[in-house]
Amino acid sequence: MLLALDIGTTNVKAVVLSDGGQVWAHAERQNTIISPQSGWQEQAPSEILKNLSEVISEAWSTVRGKEPLHGAVFSSAMHGLIALDKAGNPLTNMLLWSDLRAGAIAQTLRSKEEGMALYQRTGVPIHAMSPLCKIIWLRENMPEVFAHTHHFADLKSYLWLQLTGVFCTDVSIASASGLLNIHQKNWDDRALLRAGIQADMLPELVSPAHKSYVLPEYSAQLGLPPDVPFIIGASDGALANIGSNATRAGQVAVTIGTSAAIRTISPQALLDAHMRTFCYCVDENRYIVGGASNNGANVLEWLRKSVFQSALPAATFVEQAAQAPAGSDGLLFLPYLLGERAPLYLPDIRGSFHYLSAQHTQAHLLRAAMEGVLFNVKMIGEALEAHSPIETLHAGGGFSRSAFWVQMLADIFQKPVYIPDERVDASLLGALLLAMDVLGLDASVLAQEERCVEPDRALQACYEEAYGRFREICTTFAASF
Repeated sequence: MLLALDIGTTNVKAVVLSDGGQVWAHAERQNTIISPQSGWQEQAPSEILKNLSEVISEAWSTVRGKEPLHGAVFSSAMHGLIALDKAGNPLTNMLLWSDLRAGAIAQTLRSKEEGMALYQRTGVPIHAMSPLCKIIWLRENMPEVFAHTHHFADLKSYLWLQLTGVFCTDVSIASASGLLNIHQKNWDDRALLRAGIQADMLPELVSPAHKSYVLPEYSAQLGLPPDVPFIIGASDGALANIGSNATRAGQVAVTIGTSAAIRTISPQALLDAHMRTFCYCVDENRYIVGGASNNGANVLEWLRKSVFQSALPAATFVEQAAQAPAGSDGLLFLPYLLGERAPLYLPDIRGSFHYLSAQHTQAHLLRAAMEGVLFNVKMIGEALEAHSPIETLHAGGGFSRSAFWVQMLADIFQKPVYIPDERVDASLLGALLLAMDVLGLDASVLAQEERCVEPDRALQACYEEAYGRFREICTTFAASF
């Protein structure tokens, strides 16, 4: 058996996979997001550690004794930052990727040549999400905390420290910090200087294949055998591409959950002249290139709960969009309810409907919102196509369970969309595949049967016209921020 753990923003998940490839156990806990001020988003490290311990114990208790446990592997979210004291205790909550308190610092740095130089070295677009900008904010706004900080941790390195007693992180997670030189695979001197910290304040860098063992007190608490190797794994984004079978040139993963992302794997670092895309490490030899949007299915939840106050389940509510035609009879929606990362990197931009008229119904507004999310993803895709053409899309995240939205993705991009086997989420599946490779296990038990959704060629002209209008309005609107 294998145990895979996904530490996301919303949930902590655990799955146990049998030697035959069946999912034998699943456990999940929800993380609480704390917002002490507008634009601030934090989580308590202690709660996430508690949730992790609980899902491990619950999943393991379900399958204990059925088969030997070969190992455990991690997937985790990126861009989190926790200040730790000398004993490894948190001095702050974890500042999430969605925390915007460093927005002004990021915008100033982004406007300078130094910002582009840092991007070219680290692959991380200058934005409030970046731990680099968060550290600068802490230094300038919480000097007492900064002065007492012995280490800065990402979420995974904090959890790994608690479980194993060793302070380290994998190069995949480290590469999303804005502090790692992605070309040399070490902490970047210029980024450290800008942050005002030393390299020894950051975790030791290890491969995603790195293995260790849980401290005896934790293995006893979790009920795990003490000789089970824990594999540190990689970022959820990189592993989602692996789990979606989007690992070769021309294959692009599109993941839409609360937020949205489009990514491709490359054997070489690919940087954008306009800083629209990120370039992180998958491992020592591969890179993940793409862009993440703040606005995905959360836009539809806003419409369902706050605007229409609908009692319908989310899946049923979304189906109403099919009552409106492709292109929403000219209605356009800029989906920037939470500001935006890629491709605009404008934390203060906001959403808006355009060309709204009396003929438009609830179905039109809903469909325009769904199209707007995908139009924004397509803008990021255009930046990727500056390097190489997109041939196929590989869907993941909650949206992949909506046949209507997946078809819309195929129609807007005019590309085939592959939907992988969904026994487990793509990032967890990628983590399992990584663990099998590290442990020398047979990965054929995870062979996927993908379903292909072909684009409707009759809608090509409609969506080209609608996307052109969206892009023009977006460019004009963004210029005012």
